[in-house]
Amino acid sequence: MDVLLFKYLAAKNGDTMRDVAKAIKVSATTISNRLTNKRGDFSRGDIAKLKARWKLTPQDIDAIFFSEDTVK
Repeated sequence: MDVLLFKYLAAKNGDTMRDVAKAIKVSATTISNRLTNKRGDFSRGDIAKLKARWKLTPQDIDAIFFSEDTVK
């Protein structure tokens, strides 16, 4: 996962991590844990909600959630 790109796109769209958490109906702690790979991943449903919210392209989604460092 490209955490910096995720945070950049959130900020570009006026979202804080708390806003992202509300949008996908999880706690801010859960977002933090997912971004630091401590616990869990974003579900397909989470990604779909963020795709619509931030108007992401398939290329954006691949770059954020399926970056090379996560695919082994």
